[in-house]
Amino acid sequence: MPKPTQEDQDFFQSITGSAGYGSHLSQHFTIHEIDEVPPEDERGWRKVDGFKVSFRGKVTDDMSNLSRNMHGAMYSWILDTMTSAALIAIHTPTFWGLPDFAGVTLTMELQCLNAAPVNTELLIQVEIVKCSLRLANVRCEIKDFDTGKIYATGTHLKMRKGPQSEKEKKSIPAKL
Repeated sequence: MPKPTQEDQDFFQSITGSAGYGSHLSQHFTIHEIDEVPPEDERGWRKVDGFKVSFRGKVTDDMSNLSRNMHGAMYSWILDTMTSAALIAIHTPTFWGLPDFAGVTLTMELQCLNAAPVNTELLIQVEIVKCSLRLANVRCEIKDFDTGKIYATGTHLKMRKGPQSEKEKKSIPAKL
């Protein structure tokens, strides 16, 4: 996979850093690698099934539980935030764009398989498994960056509501 540009990194930080819940945590993560974004078709949509992006991060004290391992809620935050970031990366004005960008969560399934101690370097691998105009199924694995040991795996099913009227579609530009 290609390395991200500085523009990719800045956009990732601006989106995740302003997302509300847990936004302060985004400073501990960067894009590691990202596939080239597929071109838009005549409708402004993209064929993104199989699109991959990976992130790098470090388990910090504010992510840990009393055992000094990453808290289960942090695994959930990573799953939610990083899969949503993958969808935002592929958006167009008519495909997973504004007003709801990465859509809304329908379901998230998470399996925490191993404890990730504080100071562990993480590799988060995300793949858009299947994506239509309204539904996206996205997979995520959270691993040890150096050893590949899997700490957690999960899936995220998201729905995009999109603009509600033609007027709204025209009035909301989806720009990076």
